[in-house]
Amino acid sequence: MNENTLKEESSDSLYQDKTKKQLIEELKVLRERELERDKIRAGQSRTEQELKRAKRALKTLSSCHRAMIRSINKEDLLQDICRIIVEEGSYSMAWVGLAADDKKKSIKVLAKSGNYDGYFENIDLNWSKGRDGHCPEGSAIRTGKPYVVRDILSNPEVMPWRGEALKQGFSSVVSLPLTSNGRPFGALSIYSDETDVFNSEEVDLLKRLGDSLVYGVVAIHTHKKLNWAEGEAKKSLDKLQKAFGAIIQVLEKTVEMRDPYTAGHQRRVADLAWHIAEEMSLSADRKDGIRITGIIHDIGKIYIPAEILSKPKALTNIEFNLIKTHPQAGADILEAIEFPWPVEKIVLQHHERMDGSGYPHGLSKKDILLESRIIGVADVVEAMASHRPYRPALGIDKALKEIFDNRSILYDKDVVDVCLKLFREKEYQFEH
Repeated sequence: MNENTLKEESSDSLYQDKTKKQLIEELKVLRERELERDKIRAGQSRTEQELKRAKRALKTLSSCHRAMIRSINKEDLLQDICRIIVEEGSYSMAWVGLAADDKKKSIKVLAKSGNYDGYFENIDLNWSKGRDGHCPEGSAIRTGKPYVVRDILSNPEVMPWRGEALKQGFSSVVSLPLTSNGRPFGALSIYSDETDVFNSEEVDLLKRLGDSLVYGVVAIHTHKKLNWAEGEAKKSLDKLQKAFGAIIQVLEKTVEMRDPYTAGHQRRVADLAWHIAEEMSLSADRKDGIRITGIIHDIGKIYIPAEILSKPKALTNIEFNLIKTHPQAGADILEAIEFPWPVEKIVLQHHERMDGSGYPHGLSKKDILLESRIIGVADVVEAMASHRPYRPALGIDKALKEIFDNRSILYDKDVVDVCLKLFREKEYQFEH
């Protein structure tokens, strides 16, 4: 073997070693990417589950509110609430208990609905400080705070009643104290056959249901006739709107967790849209609907892969077509929530354009809700004026030129005129 042959073999060996190292590194990178995708998918799945549960709680709250307006006696009201919680909220069981002032401190069952075969006969319901008083209802009445068990099987505190709960198929429970004049007098308990239910957002919404239920019972008990359904029910509606605020925060944070570049985008759009509506002299109710919708108008983006939302380059046609599905996805998410405004439709239409060139349905002119036309203009102005993953901010001047140049073509003429007036005459500015 001559010297040249040895050199060639040595070179081949070095090349092979280098190739192996490169291959190992590439495999390592691919594996890390796959793990990251798995992490994203798992996070998205958790987010979707939490969103689903929050929607369920809000739908239940909305239906119960309507039942309160209809009811004329306490017994029917309590039974209706329990039934709605089970049938519309898809929970396993719901019941209302009254704290007795007897020696045993027992809890009397006032109403119940769902799967409870033998449950109440086989557990000792009381709110004493002893071991038996550690049932969910007893804990809620005794402390005056919601009592939550997200996994009945693994929680050692629930031993006195765990066996019977598991026999019924219950996996988690929340018990909400019913309080009057600062003193708990009973509890509303809701059971689920799923574990890890009743996160803080869902509990907050259900707690509002408990508060409204107390109001309804007191109203009936003190013989407030159904001018309660007119005048006093407005207070209940105010509580309901506060509950909407809670779920709006959940939805808003959900989007911003998936896409950090939209952090603040939705709120800025909502604020500008509200000011446009104010300048157009829309009613207070319509302005509220526009503000709420603006805050969650991009909720459908939770279904878009995070790597596309934060891509630092221009999107391909396939990627952009995927982005264009977010109005429909958002409407699908919101359809089960009974808002006092057409939020689902506004979200669905906020990328429609006056000449029919928008998406997802190519609507034009008056077929597009005014609220959607307002949010559409605010969305374009904010997006162009702000930094995006694939480009730096274009600035407010270019954004205003875009809507002026396409006034009556893509964008509603009146909405554009008001938006231009806000920036050029009234010195409106985005808050960053």
